[in-house]
Amino acid sequence: MQASYSGECLCGAVKFMISSGPVAVLSCFCNHCSKGAGGFQQLIGKFATEDVQISTTGNESISRYKLYDTSSGEFKEKAFCRTCGCTLWTVPAAAQGKFYLIRLPLLNGGLTLRPRTEIFVRNRPTWIEPIKNAEQWEEARK
Repeated sequence: MQASYSGECLCGAVKFMISSGPVAVLSCFCNHCSKGAGGFQQLIGKFATEDVQISTTGNESISRYKLYDTSSGEFKEKAFCRTCGCTLWTVPAAAQGKFYLIRLPLLNGGLTLRPRTEIFVRNRPTWIEPIKNAEQWEEARK
């Protein structure tokens, strides 16, 4: 999928320019994404690192936090805007240097991308229907 996207965090301190479409579009119901979103899931675009340009208004605009209690047993790093607290992206250990898992609502047109896979569906609330024709994974996508 060839496309380009731009976007920013809530306060505009962190901006994105992405020169290609996502490798994957996911809906994630894991505990980390749910807590980070303050809701039941997050919509994520998986983008190749070399296609993502990130600019900030200052050197200290991005804060990073490593989580070690993951289903894979390997850490993942979450990035946040230091000013507005917006979750920006996640990078699992296996994707270090390869992919950013960027929150789609941050991108202009990001919510037009339909998830093709739902992960950690065992945590999905019973009142939420699966996305029609999307792959359903009980845990992380392998």
